[in-house]
This record gives sequence, C-alpha cells and structure tokens, in this order.
Amino acid sequence: METLNLQTKLVVACVFMSMLSACNKVEFKPVAADNIPTGIVEPEPNTPSKTISKSEIVAYGNKQVDFLLVLDDSNSMLPELKKLSARMATFVSSLEASNIDWQMCLTTTRGYVSGTSLVHGPNLVWRNYVPKSGVPAYLLKKGASNLNSIFTSTIDNLTIGGANSGDERGIKATHDHFKNSALHSCYREGAAVSVILISDEDERSVGGDAKYVKAKDAPGAYQPFELEDLPDTLLARAKTTFGDDLRFTFSSIIVKPDDLVCEAEQDQDTSPSHFGRTYETASKLTDGGVGSICDADYSANLNTFKDKIVNSLSSLTLDCEADPKSLTVKIEGLSVPGLKLDGKILKFAYPLIEGTKIDLSYNCLD
Repeated sequence: METLNLQTKLVVACVFMSMLSACNKVEFKPVAADNIPTGIVEPEPNTPSKTISKSEIVAYGNKQVDFLLVLDDSNSMLPELKKLSARMATFVSSLEASNIDWQMCLTTTRGYVSGTSLVHGPNLVWRNYVPKSGVPAYLLKKGASNLNSIFTSTIDNLTIGGANSGDERGIKATHDHFKNSALHSCYREGAAVSVILISDEDERSVGGDAKYVKAKDAPGAYQPFELEDLPDTLLARAKTTFGDDLRFTFSSIIVKPDDLVCEAEQDQDTSPSHFGRTYETASKLTDGGVGSICDADYSANLNTFKDKIVNSLSSLTLDCEADPKSLTVKIEGLSVPGLKLDGKILKFAYPLIEGTKIDLSYNCLD
C-alpha cells in the first residue's frame, strides 16, 4: 500500500471533520411509547397496595350460634315448602343433640307493605311455640319443646304467593335484618351468625340479568339489582353491624348453577325456577355451604352448614386478598403449617382454641 502524500492526507482530514460537524447537528428524539416494537416491553410488576400486620384473638363464646332462616315464599316454592319441615327434622334433632347454644329467627324473601313503602327482613313469629318468659315469639331458642311441631306449624302457615312474593330478595332481606338488629333480639354479642337461605330462584328472581328471563316467567320478572342485593354489600353490612371479627356464613339451598336436571325438575312446578347464581356467590364469599334444593333430604346440607359456622375458627377473613408469597402466620412465635388461601379467607388445617393469639402479616394485591 502506497503512503499517502501530505496533500491527500489533508483532504481526507477535511472530509472527516465535515462529517463530524454534520453529525453534531443531528437531534436525537425519544421513541414514542406507542412506537416501541411489541414483544420487548416488560410488564409492570403486580405490586402490593399495602401491607397488613395485625394480631387476631380467637374469640370466646364460639359455641353460640345465631341462625337466620330465610325462606322463599313465592308461588314456585309451594311444593318445596310443603316438604321442608320433614326435611329439616333431622337437622333440628342434631342441633338439640349438639353442645351448641343456638337460637333462630325467621324471615322471607318478599317485601312487606309498611305505610307507603316496602320493608324487607321482618321477623316472623314461630307457630305452636311457647317461649320462656321474656323471650319474644319470633326467637326460637335451644331447649324449646316440640321443635318438629313448631317447624311444621310455622312453615305450613306461611303465606305462599301473592303481593311482592315474586320479587325474591333474600340478600336484601338479610341485609336489612342485620341493619335493624338493634330493634330485635336475634343476635347476641360474640355469637357466630349463620344465615340459611332456601330458594328455587335467584336474587330478584333472575339475578338482575334480563337474559335469564324464561318464556313462562310472569311479566316483570326482571328487576335490576340495587346496592342491597349485592353479596359484597351484605358482607360489608355484616361487618358494620357485628364487627370485623364476626364469624359469619351465608349458606344456600338453591338450584345450583348449571344443574340442568334439577332445573328441569323444578320447572315442572307452578312457575319456572332459576339458577341461584347470586346466592352461590354470597355463600362462597363467606365460606358458607351450597346445597341443592332437589335433594330428597336437606339434613346433610344443613348439618354441613352448622359445622361450617361452628368450625369457623378454622378460618379467618383477611382484610384483602393477600399475596401468598408475603403471607406469614405465627402462633406463639411458631409458623403455622397447613395454611390455605381461598380469596380473602385464610383456612387452617385444624380448629383453633379459644383465646389463641394469631400474628398475621401479608401484602394486599391490587
């Protein structure tokens, strides 16, 4: 290769300097976010919104259970209610045989006219019931004689069908029953609360969704949900009324969603049935039970509901849905084995003893 002479070197140098000068004038602008090629953008991490650190004390008085029985008294329930007292006989016997200090109030899913408005969740009196002195007739308590006769007489005397019965609002009735708890004696401080709803339709008949209306439904079967018809609102009301540490389950005996055989069986009766989607949601939200209204005997389901509330010390409701990786649970400084997270519900592998202190720490997911 020949050596460049001085003149050639100067020309090359000048060209290089000109290019460098031109480059210095180039303006670099950031690429717009929507112009970033797909496939290279990393997603933002799912960061916790807050950290919870608290201690819970397993409450005493856990053998007290206050039941609210909510019955659908619409036309379609006539065949079921006629069988109900017999189906509940085993359940009532098991309650009496248990060491549970129980009491029970009763309401229905319809709205009752009061002046110019409708009220939901009023107490109905028990028939053929002679309560002890000072106990109201709407409050059925452990130790009452002739329990089977009381259930039979009460259910047989329910008004089936008629005004407002077709707009079934079991969650609304429960919500208002809790809201008006200061006006009656159905709930004791510190007692567990167990709602048992029995219906062959959903909240507001079709679950607040017009697409579930059937051809044989009565006119006006669809009614939009109000705030008090929502399971989340019911849970919030329960906590407002009874406190955050309330042991509360909402259990339901319904036409289970997607149980086409049961639906067809129920549709043969007076009026169409509907899947209890909203009631099932409320049951799952509170770790309650879900039974089928087509079962020949409700006692198995009812006893499961009883056991769920009595054994509810095997679970705690967290303040939020927790990040499982962040969850630490300790009793007396020792980590607790066999934990299971189900939404906001933390389940233990064994029942916890009254007075036990549980230390919790977890991150809430957004």
